[in-house]
Amino acid sequence: MVLSIGLAGALSPELTVGDVVIASLAADEGRGPFVERLHALLPTARVGTIVGQNVPAATLADKQQLYAATGALAVDMESHVAARVAAAHGLPFAAIRAISDDAGRTLPPAALVGMKPDGGMALGAVLASLARAPAQLPALIRTGIDAERAFGALRGALDALEAGGIGRLDLGELGLDV
Repeated sequence: MVLSIGLAGALSPELTVGDVVIASLAADEGRGPFVERLHALLPTARVGTIVGQNVPAATLADKQQLYAATGALAVDMESHVAARVAAAHGLPFAAIRAISDDAGRTLPPAALVGMKPDGGMALGAVLASLARAPAQLPALIRTGIDAERAFGALRGALDALEAGGIGRLDLGELGLDV
């Protein structure tokens, strides 16, 4: 089984920061037995589609366009890769994602340049972006606060999974996992 865990941006205007979304396939609304088990352990989570793409959906317009085209609840940059790996090996797939930015918010440029491919932060790029446009600092701080709230929701979801018999996952490796 392949379980993709992490953060996602909301596409549905009904989702708020900290909401948890479960998907069986990154492009499928279907519920398999594994998704049903996850939903039983996380009853307040929304079950639906998480669309994956290789670049962030950073603006309100990006999110609205993607929502209109797909009807997906959320977008991330990892689950579609994990779903392909699972499919290639004939393994069941599910994703659990906590919402870190709602559908009505545009991410500041400093947040976008600060994302390294391995999930780490490129501090130099963030500082350079802030030096060029210091007015984005409040939005960047809000993005960080929202990300921490989403990570808290994810920690709670992982604790619920562990209590339900699904093994403990290492949040310290979360940025490296897909």
